[in-house]
Amino acid sequence: MSEQARLDALADYEVLDTPAEQSFDRLTRLATDIFDVPMSTITFIDGHRQWFKSRQGMQACETEREPAFCNVTIQHTRPLVVPDAAADERFSENPFVRGAPHIRFYAGIPLRSPAGQAVGSICAMDRKPRVFSERDTAVLAELAGLAIDLLEMQKRLRKAESGGREAPKSRVLQAGRLHFMRSAMACTIRSLSSTEASVGVIDAAAIPDRVALVIDMEGVSRLCRVSARNLGSLDLAFES
Repeated sequence: MSEQARLDALADYEVLDTPAEQSFDRLTRLATDIFDVPMSTITFIDGHRQWFKSRQGMQACETEREPAFCNVTIQHTRPLVVPDAAADERFSENPFVRGAPHIRFYAGIPLRSPAGQAVGSICAMDRKPRVFSERDTAVLAELAGLAIDLLEMQKRLRKAESGGREAPKSRVLQAGRLHFMRSAMACTIRSLSSTEASVGVIDAAAIPDRVALVIDMEGVSRLCRVSARNLGSLDLAFES
């Protein structure tokens, strides 16, 4: 399945950057209690970041996508279980292993839409190595199913509130990159017209006033001027 189809499914849930909700927080609290771990998240992956709808034991509300364990989780059909990340060549040099939050154990289950799109994950983490049994994995998968049930219920409620009609999409998500000064930064295009775009980024202050925007699906570069800087996003005006 394509990355754009995955982002379309994520956009349909209208969950990104929404406030914390007890219904999701209960699931991460259950995960920390059941598996006796200090950290658990419900994570959604857009074009450039992992964003935590619910988190226990984590300070950050989002991080870059590329090094995220949950980014690996959504790329597999099976659960991702890492008993000791420091001894696993895939993760031993990972910045989240060598630095905060110092992950040693990770178990994650993809959150899949009914159509099979992996929009995010639910995970349990520890700062020390652990064993995770098949039963533990099955229980975590049940929590993942409950998270998807919540997302689907919220989508049905929005449809009911619109009189049974499909509500207009409030957000379009596309993966892209910003190029500047021989550097590149991943971004998520949130709105797009012939003259302007709004993009999500991790560090808006680090972006210069003029950049080139490349939408991954199109592969076309467009010169832009930054017209506004917001927390975690930029408004861009196309120059060409």
